[in-house]
Amino acid sequence: MTYTASRLADLIDGEMEWLSVRAADEVPGPEWIHCGTLLQDQLAGADPTYGWRKVLQDQYAEEYSIEPPVRVAAMFVLMWYVSVPSIVAGLSTALTGVSPDVSPDALAFRRHPTAHYPVEVALLSQRVVTTDEAVRQVESHTRAFTDSYQPGVKLSSRQRLGAISDELRAAVQMPEEALHAVAAAEAFRLDLGQTMRTSCCFVYALPNTNPCSTCPRVSGVKVPI
Repeated sequence: MTYTASRLADLIDGEMEWLSVRAADEVPGPEWIHCGTLLQDQLAGADPTYGWRKVLQDQYAEEYSIEPPVRVAAMFVLMWYVSVPSIVAGLSTALTGVSPDVSPDALAFRRHPTAHYPVEVALLSQRVVTTDEAVRQVESHTRAFTDSYQPGVKLSSRQRLGAISDELRAAVQMPEEALHAVAAAEAFRLDLGQTMRTSCCFVYALPNTNPCSTCPRVSGVKVPI
C-alpha cells in the first residue's frame, strides 16, 4: 500500500485521544511551536523552552504551596518535546512500516493551554520515509535536543536518553493491532518486554505524590538526576 503524509496523519490521529495529528502546508498559527526554529535557537545557545518550564514551575508552586524542584518541570519538558517525533515515527512505523518525515523542520506542535503537554502535531512535509530512515531522523532530532538542552539543573544521560526510548516504546506498543510493531521495535532497538520506564519524571518530589506505577523507582532502581 502506498501512503501519503495525510493518510499517515489520519491513522496516527485515530490511535490517540489526547494528541491529534494532521498534515499542514505551514505552521498553523502563532501559538504553535516549530521544532526546527526551537532547535535552531537552542543550538545557538538560547533557551527557547524557558517559558514552557516557567509556566510549569509557577503552576506547581501555586498547587503545592512550595518552591518546586527545578528538575520536575525540566524533565517534563524534555519528555514532552522528544515525544513529538518519537510518537509520530514509532506509532506510524508500527502500524504501516513507514513514517512521516519527523526531522525538525517537518514538525510543529501546540501545547495544551492548561496542562502544557503537546496536544496537537502538524506534519509540515509531504515526505514519507522508511522505518530505517525514521530511526535516523528520530535519533538525530531527539539527540540534538537532549544534548543541547540546558534547563538549569543537571539531568543525567540515563534521564535524557531514557526518555527517548521510553516514548518510542510506548508509541510502538500503543496500537491494539500493529502488523509492523516487532520490526519497528527491532529497528529502534527497543525491548517490548520492558515494563518499567528507564527515565523518571521526578513527580514524586512534589508533596503528597508517589512515583508512577511504571517508574523505575518502583522496582528499586536508583535513578540518577
